[in-house]
Amino acid sequence: MSLRWARWHAKRSAESARSNSPAAGIGAESPIRTASEDRLRRSGFADRIANVLSELSPREGRVFAIRGRWGFGKSSLKNLITERLDSHRTGADWLDFNPWQWGSGDVIARALFTQISNRLGGVHSTDALKRAEILRRYGAILTGAGGPLKTAASSHGWSTALLTNASVVAIASAVGFNLPTVAKVAAALAALAVVVNVIGRVMAHFGRDRGADPIDDVRRELEAQLRNLDRPLVVFVDDIDRLEPEQIRMLLRQVKANANLPNIVFVLLFQASIVEQALDPVVDGEGRAFLEKIVQANFDLPVVPPAVVHRIFAAELAEVCERFATEANGFSYTRWGNVFVGCIQPFLLNVRDARRLLSSIAIHLPLHVEEQGLEVNLVDFLLLETLRVFEPDLRETLGRERTLVLQERRFPQDGRADADRAAAVHHLEAVAPARRNAARDAVIELFPTLEWAFGGMHYEGAQATWLVEKRVCVARYFPRYFELLTPEGEISDARFNAFLAAATTEERLTLEITALESDGLLPSLAARLDEAVDRLPLETPSVLLLGMFRIGEALAGDPKNSGPFNSPWISAWRATNWFLARLPTESRGPWALAALRQTEALSVADMLIHLSDPEDRKDGEQRRSNPVLDGDEVVALKGEWLDVIRRLAKTDALMRSPSLISWLYRWRDYSGSSDEPLAWVRDAVRSDEGFISVITRMKTRGTTQSSRDRVSTPMNKFERAAIETFLGLEETSRRAATINPAAFPEHENDLVLLKRTLADWGAG
Repeated sequence: MSLRWARWHAKRSAESARSNSPAAGIGAESPIRTASEDRLRRSGFADRIANVLSELSPREGRVFAIRGRWGFGKSSLKNLITERLDSHRTGADWLDFNPWQWGSGDVIARALFTQISNRLGGVHSTDALKRAEILRRYGAILTGAGGPLKTAASSHGWSTALLTNASVVAIASAVGFNLPTVAKVAAALAALAVVVNVIGRVMAHFGRDRGADPIDDVRRELEAQLRNLDRPLVVFVDDIDRLEPEQIRMLLRQVKANANLPNIVFVLLFQASIVEQALDPVVDGEGRAFLEKIVQANFDLPVVPPAVVHRIFAAELAEVCERFATEANGFSYTRWGNVFVGCIQPFLLNVRDARRLLSSIAIHLPLHVEEQGLEVNLVDFLLLETLRVFEPDLRETLGRERTLVLQERRFPQDGRADADRAAAVHHLEAVAPARRNAARDAVIELFPTLEWAFGGMHYEGAQATWLVEKRVCVARYFPRYFELLTPEGEISDARFNAFLAAATTEERLTLEITALESDGLLPSLAARLDEAVDRLPLETPSVLLLGMFRIGEALAGDPKNSGPFNSPWISAWRATNWFLARLPTESRGPWALAALRQTEALSVADMLIHLSDPEDRKDGEQRRSNPVLDGDEVVALKGEWLDVIRRLAKTDALMRSPSLISWLYRWRDYSGSSDEPLAWVRDAVRSDEGFISVITRMKTRGTTQSSRDRVSTPMNKFERAAIETFLGLEETSRRAATINPAAFPEHENDLVLLKRTLADWGAG
């Protein structure tokens, strides 16, 4: 009864150890462990192999092989077989040995015999322990590890002599000083010498070199013990094809030498071509024939059709990212189908490839998710992850060659076409020929901007669509794919959607704008509104229009937000005008008036007036087509504009505005007279502080750069026309002469520049 319990306990311990091992999940090398995970329907094949192994009653051992290429499921099949062996009460015992975990060939061989002996001695019966001891001794002889114990043990004579001499010296040196103490020390040393002598004799007996025993005698003793086993032991030797060639040869020599041990069955798992190549140098190129002498039977992995691999990948991919497969994330079934079949499937040759890609997707997808929203185009992300796993150098090149793949800073007749075409083709040459077509199609799918370089078409006017779809081929989204985060200063899709969701009430929207402004995201928000104006919600347009007025006004007048071409300020007023154009015609004027009245956004309203006012155009300029506001609405908006600036003129808000000078011009134009703005200026500049505040608003900032400069140099200058119009050159010169620049450190440089400028104008 005790022997049966011991065997049951050993088996349960082994099962527990295996069940506590890491489960397959994120990690491309993880094989399946149970039949419940079998998607290749190999459980039946594993069951048949397990039956063969369990029914063996060999007087001599056997060597089988499970052959298959890397990534085709050898380890998974092994786990299915061992699961079936565990379910057979009278089946074979088994041991899983992985030589890749060990070091040199000698260490691998010793580890193999050690693990087999531990497995056979695991039930702690007398016979089992004896078998284990004999097997250890046999393994020690084969691997040359019989032990230098005998040499170490025979050195006890030297130890005895050393201790005896030490005793004599201690006694002699202590005479006349502290004799009782020294005598005790000497006695202790002498006793220790006797003990060491006894220990040395014991070590000489038990530590004799067992490697000197005749190997035939040990083998006969071992065979006799192994024949008494109740059932065979199956030793699975996995990952042989990962070893160095010399390690492979060492391991197979040991297997060959012990292939006929009773009740020991070796099952070797390897890719045949690798093992045969490792054997070729030592058998005159006959590695395959030599391997056939070792292995009695082969189990070749069933072929896995590519369609099955693709089906498994698609099913597991759905579990990872199906919730992101929405139109908002640029997903369409047509495009995904084209990308999957043409650009991803060619890289998925086996289940391991599929798992490697799935692992990379599972790891990197959360880096693009913010508040449950995806910040990138799902299809582009999946395609770039495919390149990350299978063609990492090409993916790195795409991230580095931004100017090339986005075709940035291009203009007609720039002479770049030939160089760009050559560079695009060159980068693909690094890809293996078998994958080059799929890689080229992937690059074109990701960057249609570059399709012409491969003989395709040029795309014109598609940028707006690509922006909406969050494609990698537009400058706004390109960094998100390669930097794995939203660039600094760029509003995320999650926060942009939160802004739109807040446009239900004025209070909520104001709080959201304030938060975005404090985070420095208003310029990016303006650009997003400009790009997405056709998709802005129309449920509460008056609230959203208020927000757009506030955003535009916050960006107006600041030089870093303004520019002659595209800038956050331009994006802000352009988005506001286009949004108004989407509203019902009869509502535009009233809502624009209400927005100006509540926000006091004079700069935004001024631009709206300019875009629709038939009187505000240069000589010969045609009337603007499809103005957002009609003539009466423009007149009404001008009247409201004047009411607002008159209110601001009674406070310090007008003086603090960075748009002061442009507002003074509009005040003059809309009122039809210079009287009001000039009166306000005369009052504002009575003090030196007031004069400095007004005159510094008449300064413009720019840069200058020569053809040899690598960087631009900041340059400030005063606008003569503004000074002449609102202050007069004579009055400005008189006031500047009375002010000591050093008394105003904050504006000292501006005052010095003013005096120098006036002198250059002949007014100083």
